[in-house]
Amino acid sequence: LVLVDLEEMPSNREGADPNQLKTCQLISQRFSGRNGVFKDEMKAPRNSNKRGISGDATLLSLFTSNYKLDKPCADALTRIEMFKNIKSVEMVAVSGTDRMNFARTYLAQCVHDNSTDLSSNCCIDIQIPVGDGDTRPLVRHLRMIAFFVRALYAKGGNTSVGTSFSAFISHDSNKSETKVNVGIESIALKEGSFNNLYPTVPQVFDDRTCRAIQKLREIPGVSYDLSDLSQIIDFYFAKMLTPAVIVSRDKSLIENIVDSVSNQRGVNIIKGVNADTYKMTKSLYDPNDTPNLRDDILSFGRGAFVAIELECPTMDAQLCIREMIED
Repeated sequence: LVLVDLEEMPSNREGADPNQLKTCQLISQRFSGRNGVFKDEMKAPRNSNKRGISGDATLLSLFTSNYKLDKPCADALTRIEMFKNIKSVEMVAVSGTDRMNFARTYLAQCVHDNSTDLSSNCCIDIQIPVGDGDTRPLVRHLRMIAFFVRALYAKGGNTSVGTSFSAFISHDSNKSETKVNVGIESIALKEGSFNNLYPTVPQVFDDRTCRAIQKLREIPGVSYDLSDLSQIIDFYFAKMLTPAVIVSRDKSLIENIVDSVSNQRGVNIIKGVNADTYKMTKSLYDPNDTPNLRDDILSFGRGAFVAIELECPTMDAQLCIREMIED
């Protein structure tokens, strides 16, 4: 059996490009072995079933989409045998008590990831808004909170392997602040750009971040506040935001940030990648030795730190990296 996963089926709204109906018609037409343009009620050309795959029972197709499958689109698909029994299943995000339990469990998992010094007997309690719908923003939020739990744990002088601890995370809606308490240590956080969490009183926890920011400050003309940037770099070194993405129209600023970060121990660098002209990843039909960014990153080894300077001068170039940075 082969599972064919067709992701991101577009909407069928007027003006959508790509369009759901045209996409379904194209799939129906090609899977059935037909060339040309889809036409309603058109008889299949002679021997098209031998050229197509629509009758292959070993192929299971799965479509994912953020939009409902409109009837004309379903009709186009069900015209061929492979999709005769197609069913739409609406996936609903976890909610209510289950969502809070997920948040609590996932936060504990993030705190313990890549760590051998933390005790499995730690107690983590959260009393924060967990929202509803798509869980991705919540996951990202919890990963940032986990960073501060670990940072406060280390700040409290807990260096013995297996030391147990307790953490409590609360939210003050009046101040729009999240407070993290670990033992006797605490920190107040606020949401800033791109819904990132920043300390209300700027703090840096990784010495590599301190050195990178200091190197930036030594560059002539750099006089703006770097406290938000220092927190993003802190997240990067803790592997809590993967990837950590910095977007700017100032090319020289990006070059300086990449240079400053890559000068720190254990950080590799890839510079000057133009997404218009350089492949982000190989396609199924590319030769194995086709240069591409994904293989370039993996060449440094699993889990390696890599600072990448990406140039996206056009809309198409920005679309090429969308999947890499949107979450």
